[in-house]
This record gives sequence, C-alpha cells and structure tokens, in this order.
Amino acid sequence: MASVPTTISTKERILVAAAELFAQRGFSSASLQDVADQLGITKAALYYHFESKDHILLTVLRPYFDAAEAFLNRHSADQDPHILLAEYLDLLLEFRTALDVIAFDRSVLNHPEIGEISHGQTVRLRQLLIGTVPSMKREIAASAALGAVRAATALTRNSSEPEVRNSVLRAAIAALDTGS
Repeated sequence: MASVPTTISTKERILVAAAELFAQRGFSSASLQDVADQLGITKAALYYHFESKDHILLTVLRPYFDAAEAFLNRHSADQDPHILLAEYLDLLLEFRTALDVIAFDRSVLNHPEIGEISHGQTVRLRQLLIGTVPSMKREIAASAALGAVRAATALTRNSSEPEVRNSVLRAAIAALDTGS
C-alpha cells in the first residue's frame, strides 16, 4: 500500500488513505480503524475531520461526480458520440481511484445519495450516446458501449497506457456503432 504524503493536511491524508483502502478492500470491509492505522493517527482524529465513514466516502467520490456533472453539462446529444466516449474514458482514467471504489464494492451504489447521483449521470450519459434519434437498437448499443468503457477501465490495471486505452476505446466504439 502506498504511503500517504505528510506534506498535505490531515483531512487530505485521511481522504487519500481512505480512497486507497476503499478501492483495495471495498468500502464495506475497510474500517475507520484501518484508515487511522494506515495514517498512524487515532480514530478520534478521524472523527474530528469527518462525522462518519459515509461522509468520508461521499467526500472521496465528490470530485469524480462533480467532474462527471461538468462533463455532462458540456455535451449534447447532437455531438459525435465517438468523441463523447473518448472524453468519458479519459474522465474515468483521471478518476481511476473513485472508479475502483465503486467497482470493487458495488454496495457503494446502495448508498442513497451515491446511487441517485450515479444513476442520474448514467442515464444522462446514455441519452447523449443514443443521440437525437432514439431507437431500441441505439439504446442497446449505448448501454453496451458504456459497459465496455467502464468494465475495461475497472478491470484493466494499465488502462491508461495509450495502447490499452485505444483498445478499450475501439471496443466501446465498435459496440456503439452496432446501433447505427
């Protein structure tokens, strides 16, 4: 496990350590004591900065959800869906740890706020990929393309390497193009 830099604030150190542990062990399995032990601080110190484990989780995932929201707001259904997929893949790679937190422990999506945000963003992204002329074929293709990008990014440790990234993108585009 990577050591957490001591040049950042305690609150930031907690977030880095928690994100690593949630991504590696799952949110349900990683305890606040595990986070405290990783940092060499007391559990009470964690509670000084965060009211609960859920609060830490929300704070860990918030930058990803905010970036995804900004991404969705920049795009429209009349744009090239291939470019949209490429930019979405890059977003996932940028926020790899957040994706790992969600992918490793799917119960994270059962959290009311996280589940609602994630579902809403997925629906909007799918609609952008479907485009301005919806059909069942386009809906299925958009879902398959999203699944390809998300699964390949989550399951491929080196997915940010250009060759791997391009292979993931080609597979997602191939899935999307089946709906044309």
